[in-house]
Order: sequence, then C-alpha cells, then structure tokens
Amino acid sequence: MHQARHRTGGSKWSIRPRSLAALAVATAGLAASIWLPGRNDAASASVSHPAFADDFAGTRGSALDLAKWSLDGDPGNSVQDGDGDLVVTRLLRTRQAFGQKYGHAEARIEASRETGAWRAFSVLDRYGRLIPGRLQTLRGGIDPTDGDGFHTYAIDWSPKAIVWSVDGHPSLRLLPDNAPDGIVLVLNLATDGADPVRMIVDFVHVSVFGRPGRLPSEPPSESPSVSPSPTPTPSRTTAPAAAPWKPFTDYKAGDLVTFGGSTYKVKEAHTSLPDWKPPAVPNLFQKVS
Repeated sequence: MHQARHRTGGSKWSIRPRSLAALAVATAGLAASIWLPGRNDAASASVSHPAFADDFAGTRGSALDLAKWSLDGDPGNSVQDGDGDLVVTRLLRTRQAFGQKYGHAEARIEASRETGAWRAFSVLDRYGRLIPGRLQTLRGGIDPTDGDGFHTYAIDWSPKAIVWSVDGHPSLRLLPDNAPDGIVLVLNLATDGADPVRMIVDFVHVSVFGRPGRLPSEPPSESPSVSPSPTPTPSRTTAPAAAPWKPFTDYKAGDLVTFGGSTYKVKEAHTSLPDWKPPAVPNLFQKVS
C-alpha cells in the first residue's frame, strides 16, 4: 500500500522573508535580484501564520473539497485515494486568494510532464490571470519530471519576486512588472503531450506573513468617461459581439465567446489557458445558446 508522505509537525516548511534572501545569496550571482525588506517591513512580516492546508486525508473515492478548490471540469476528474493523496486529471486552483505581501506555499507532487517548476505548481493573480513579468532560470531550472516519485515544490512570494524551489533548491524566479494584489495557487498539469495527464498530490500547505492586503472585488478597470452633454440622448443598448474563444486571452465577466458552434458568457474574469475551453470549465463560462 502506498504510504502518504506528509511532512511532520517538525519539518521547517515555512520560510521567513529574510531566510528567503539568505537562500538566494547562496546561489551565485542572485543576491542582487532578491529584495530584502526594510526594517519596518520585516517587523510587520516576521510572524508566520498558517493560511491554507489540505492533506487529502479523505476515505478512498471521496471527492475533492470544493470549498477549498476550483476544479477545471467534472468533479470526477479528482479523487482521494484513501492513502492521503489526491489523484487529479484536470487543472486545479485554490478558491482562496492570498493578499499578504509575503508568503510561502508548498506542495508534494508526483507527475510526468514538461520541465519547468511552474508547470507543476504555479500562481495566477486573484482574477485568474497570468502575472506579467520576467521569468529567470536559477541553477539550470532544477525540476525532476520523470513521474517516478514525489518531489516538493515551494513558492515564496514578496512584492519584488516570486521564487520557485524544488526539493529545497531554487529553480525559477519571476520578477513581476507590478506586485499582484493577491494570488491564487494552481496545480496545472502541463504535460509533454505523450504522458497521461495525471498528477498525484500528497499535500498543499500555505503560510503567510503579516496581515492581508485589501483585496478588491473586481479587476482594475478604467473609470468610465462622463458625457459632456447635460441632457444625454437615450440610445438602444447593443449586446456585445461574441468572438471566438482563444487561449492566453484576458476575459472579463459578461464577455461573450463562441466555441464549438455555441455561445458562452464569461462568469468570472480570468486569463484563459489552453485547457480552459468553455465546455470544460462551467465555473468560468455559462452556455447561452
């Protein structure tokens, strides 16, 4: 019987901001790019608080906790195996957005897929969009992808950088164009196209530092222009035109898209990914015709 590989209470899976900086200093040439918080910032962010945990300890065949997770596709695409693991065959992301400036997330995962730590365990902004910025490879981008065993993926974030580690070794760093006002975590199941799309997850833990920032309820948008006319003329409202659905496209709530001969309405703002086709993600799209 497979034994779950949860870490014990004595494991040091939480990394303080200054420890993150020290870790980067140990990697040649990287110290200048990791931001070390000032004294006041460090004081406010020095205490770690558990913010999220799922050890998938349900009975064999039990469903994913959809209060914690948003699943791409039918609930049958994820199942707990009774040994402390989740077997998932579709993209998965946390429903909770983490608004703190500093945080540490860790997941233990087994999967065969394309290289790149962000393909196993990643982040989007709180609206489900890709975070724009410059992605750097650290120490060759260490990331075992053979699927023969579990590996521990960690993500540490600060206002200046998001750093991925694999089995304790820094692998990738994203320098965002602008600090996101909140992030969600993603288990994204990217594969090489030849291996089965299947991931086994032992646990996901998140700790944060300091108090959460204010999370806006809607994506930022430009303020509407004001008509200079004191008596605007009423006009007939025209329904927005539906455009063909495309991956890597920013969609806002209310947009209309077409796919497979049908029209869908966007329910939640997000940036589309290749697997997020409208019929497969009913939490993001509603079929209207």
